[in-house]
Amino acid sequence: MKKLTLRDMRDLLIGSTILGCGGGGHLEKAEVAFERDTSDDSEFALASLDDLPDDARVVCPYGVGSLTPSADDDRFAGLPVVEESPALAAVRVLEEYLGQEFAAVLPGEIGALAIVDAFTVAASLGLPVLDADTAGRSVPEIQHSLLYVHGVPITPQAVANEFGETMIITHVVNDFRDETLLRALAVVSRNQVCVADHPVRVGDLKPAAASQAVSYALAVGQAYRQAQEARGDAAEAVARQGGGAVIFRGPVSQCSWEDKDGFTLGEFTVAGEGRFAGSALRIWFKNENLMSWLDGAPFVTAPDLICVLDEDAGVPLTNPNQHVGAKVSVIALPAHERWQSAEALRVFEPRSFGFDVDYRPLAAVLAR
Repeated sequence: MKKLTLRDMRDLLIGSTILGCGGGGHLEKAEVAFERDTSDDSEFALASLDDLPDDARVVCPYGVGSLTPSADDDRFAGLPVVEESPALAAVRVLEEYLGQEFAAVLPGEIGALAIVDAFTVAASLGLPVLDADTAGRSVPEIQHSLLYVHGVPITPQAVANEFGETMIITHVVNDFRDETLLRALAVVSRNQVCVADHPVRVGDLKPAAASQAVSYALAVGQAYRQAQEARGDAAEAVARQGGGAVIFRGPVSQCSWEDKDGFTLGEFTVAGEGRFAGSALRIWFKNENLMSWLDGAPFVTAPDLICVLDEDAGVPLTNPNQHVGAKVSVIALPAHERWQSAEALRVFEPRSFGFDVDYRPLAAVLAR
């Protein structure tokens, strides 16, 4: 068990934003939420899967919705907005339904807001956060989960929104159907709901979860901060720490996006500079960056990570905050090793998003 300091938490939020691949929440919004939902007395503990007994029960809180919540929709006029965090409310409702207390919190993914949800819920309940998650990165849909690949049940689950409305879902056909149900609830909840699910035992997680995912995000965030403090190359530092590579640099030359069916969909193009001059990299996102094409040919794709740093602002770039002229560095990092199985790739690869493209592991792409 490891106690995390406030500087650790800052580094973790930065690292989680980078590994969020453009999704997972904006760093500034995550920092505001973290400050709002913690106090000077809050403690943050990180536990490995081996720190807890196999029969200890865990809970997984996270948000579902678009990256651009609808603020001005007349449908929500007059509805109350509660003070309690919807993530914490969902966990309390699920705990009451089960009649059992949880022993630890599992992050829903590695993304800034999911990490805030996990650590603020855990701090409120006096619990540790597990050094693991469901994917080793941010993902756009519920079924893009290693727990789903390994048959770990997602229900019963609790859902809460900012209006204080809560519900229990006792059974779903599968995680694909759960995605449809939760996305529909998000659309009628200002594009955002919080979920608490996977109330399973630690022993069920060991063969399935992306272990050491939180420590990985913390190390990435530390590498980024230290490079910035030394006025070094933050993109190269992140790539080294994550075992990947800087695959492109240059200004954004085109960008477009839309909100559709509870997702933020779009693409942007980067014009190459320096050693990348004369080339163009196009990136497509569905909340997260998932596909890329170098000079029109398929390049790095999910499940590998496509991470973008805004060199002008000195922060990780989250979707859909691109603007023409912004200078960026694009980093590719390898997916968690558990995504390399045939079963996992049937869930999360280019054809999952309608692209007739074969997934090629990052090492093979970079060796071309």
